Amino acid sequence: MGEIISLALLAGIVMGIQLGVRYLRSWRLRRRFQAGMSAYKEKRFSEALSAFQKCVRIAPEWLYVRTLAGICLSHIGREADALREIELVEALQPREAETWTLISTFFMLCMPENEPRLFDALERLAALDATAARTLIGQPLFSRYGASPRLHALRQQLAPSE
Repeated sequence: MGEIISLALLAGIVMGIQLGVRYLRSWRLRRRFQAGMSAYKEKRFSEALSAFQKCVRIAPEWLYVRTLAGICLSHIGREADALREIELVEALQPREAETWTLISTFFMLCMPENEPRLFDALERLAALDATAARTLIGQPLFSRYGASPRLHALRQQLAPSE
């Protein structure tokens, strides 16, 4: 009987430690993300990058924070590193529409001259989630691509059928 009580106490202690570690990880992640967003909004990109990289170390699968890190890298002139970060975003979840929305947004904001990569990402997004692609190409930032044959083809592809 004493062994059962000891095992139950030990299980309770282990569960408490696991919950505490999970809470601490979540708290640190939230705090660092908020610090990164504050710095990002104030255009302090090096500081934001540092906070986002700490978030990536805690939650490497979080695509949104990886994309923000890529955007910060681009803003501080580290385009090659930014592209590597975006390639990691693509590699982590290539079959998710969110991935292609984030990649498209990155190229629109940071490397608008890289039309081929932007439209490749948009076409992948359109194949996964036509509504999200339609919403994205409806944004004012896309007016700069008005003469692009790829944008015209994408709009035709995404036009609601009657």
